[in-house]
Amino acid sequence: MVLHLLDKPEKLAAAIRAFCKKHKIAESTFGRLAVNDGKLVGRISSGSRIESRTAARIAAFIERADRGEIELRGRPRRKKAQSNAETMAELISQETSIRTPGSFAFHEQRQRYHVFAGTTNESWVLADRVAEELKNLQPGPPGIRLFYTPMDNGITLTRTLRALNATLPDTPVLVVLKGRGLEDLRNTMGRLVDRLAEHPLSVFVMTNMYLSEALDLEKKSDDCPEDLIWRDVALDGDRSYDFQRQVAALYEDLSKEWVVYQGEHAQPVYAVPSVVTIYRKDQRSSLKDIIPKPGEGIRQYDYCLLNHPYLHSHTMKFRIDYVLRPVVERLAPGGQMTVIQSHGDDPAHEIVRGVWPKQRIPFVNRYDILRDFRKALGARQSGYKFSGLTDARSLFRFDMHTLPSMDEHELGLLSLSSAWNNALYFVEVKEELAQQVMSRDSRYLDVVREVLTKHGGMWFVNETFTVTRKRQG
Repeated sequence: MVLHLLDKPEKLAAAIRAFCKKHKIAESTFGRLAVNDGKLVGRISSGSRIESRTAARIAAFIERADRGEIELRGRPRRKKAQSNAETMAELISQETSIRTPGSFAFHEQRQRYHVFAGTTNESWVLADRVAEELKNLQPGPPGIRLFYTPMDNGITLTRTLRALNATLPDTPVLVVLKGRGLEDLRNTMGRLVDRLAEHPLSVFVMTNMYLSEALDLEKKSDDCPEDLIWRDVALDGDRSYDFQRQVAALYEDLSKEWVVYQGEHAQPVYAVPSVVTIYRKDQRSSLKDIIPKPGEGIRQYDYCLLNHPYLHSHTMKFRIDYVLRPVVERLAPGGQMTVIQSHGDDPAHEIVRGVWPKQRIPFVNRYDILRDFRKALGARQSGYKFSGLTDARSLFRFDMHTLPSMDEHELGLLSLSSAWNNALYFVEVKEELAQQVMSRDSRYLDVVREVLTKHGGMWFVNETFTVTRKRQG
């Protein structure tokens, strides 16, 4: 029962939790009794691998316990005094205190992302480019339908929508966002509530499902046994503050659903499939044709933005079968898919090459992706237009704008550390490699200082390509 789950820590942890629930013991009690490790379940949930002999001990313990050969004595969950329980309930109900459990390397990468997003202007530069592309949209009834993946901190989307709403102030807009975890959802919604106040004809749909499921807002995979939870949230009022308070009340329940586990291809797996649809109640009649409903089947989109939707280490088959093809197949006539990925020629990559001169940095350029994607489409490629082959149109630079002027100030440790973090995140360095270098000495910071001094700062280069569905007739 346990040994076959050795390479699937998220399912092993789920099996142990089911055992603990069945026998009414705490997870720490299970770990202590099975292998003398009270933190066992927590480590497995964090993505830690366990040795086969440890798994064998766990399997033997479970089998003996189920046969009644072991008397399980332990506490289920610690019961607090009533006054303490009331205090804790009050604290956990606060929006800012709610967190999702089960941290692992994915969460470490999200921490790196938040530093990256806060110290670079990628979100602003990308938003301005997307806003220009959206000017070419020719919306028809029932309005503009956008798809965005992966959900980030909401800055790119909010800045893009400001421009779109200013250009088409009376056009309904549906935005479907595929997220990874609660923090993405909270950061994004914290900004989008302002859009609801300024542009009442807005509908935002957030889901944590796989990309192919998120496009249709329909659960298709058997990875998770839980049924889809669909929330249709019509917000009262007309002020951002009104919407903020109502959205905040959702987070406690969503924190239990938007738990993520490490899955295959280094991709997160959701604990419970969730869809949250948010719009203004006073606009429901005007938006009735664009508000998604469960079970509607295949949906079409006018514009899909895929912002670093895969890793450079992913196989071409994964990119095509699980990312590009599903999105292209959901484009409406005239609809466009824009893909953003790192280009590989900038100070960030130079830093990584300086620290790991013999380490191969995975990179697949847009030319190879477009070539293989067109081949995979076969005869159907004639129905699409492909662009982004010229550097002048495809490449764009953004900067780490929090660094001081290099000719006036010596970089401090915090600036060097932030630049190092940003290089690791942008070049997609595996967390274990980073930790190995950082645990030895601080010479990696010398490489960072040398590269930043050489270039007078730090910048990054992205490349883009687009696929547009041709209009029939």
